[in-house]
Amino acid sequence: MKWQWTHAEQFYERVDHLGLHGLHFQHVTLCERRAWMYLHGINFAHWYGRVEIGIAKHRSSYARDHSVNGLMGLAPDRIDWNERIVYENKGTAGAADASDNQTAFYAVMLSIATGKQWRAITHVLSTRRQREVSLDPDRLESLWHASERLAALARLETVPPAKRIRLCKTCSLAGFCGFD
Repeated sequence: MKWQWTHAEQFYERVDHLGLHGLHFQHVTLCERRAWMYLHGINFAHWYGRVEIGIAKHRSSYARDHSVNGLMGLAPDRIDWNERIVYENKGTAGAADASDNQTAFYAVMLSIATGKQWRAITHVLSTRRQREVSLDPDRLESLWHASERLAALARLETVPPAKRIRLCKTCSLAGFCGFD
């Protein structure tokens, strides 16, 4: 099946120009301050114990798919090249929209690159369940707006304001934001 999207070329150019990848799309869906920090290379995740636990769970749950190496900014957890399905593993089912935007981003980029429709599946490790992420018009619009927001955040010279949200208590940046 041939794949087309009105914004495909502009989206690809913006992603390439800004050096965006899947986590940018997850972060901007969660919190613009978190996205700004990530865009500007500020990341405290390596100091955060919860991230270390998540990495260990990730590594022990599934062997890394080395066929994704060298995809220039794309780092999905697994790809079924024959069926054109991209998989992203998540520890829990939380922040579904943000996680699904990350997974959808990979499928969109592969669809743009190949000209063929790819599917996106988020695999929740804690429940061993999968959810298909549809690349429907709403999801594509969400990714397009996220890319616009990321471009605007990249131009900001100062950290944007943030409001306290439910996820603050588990965020590696909570201490910086003062929401811990």
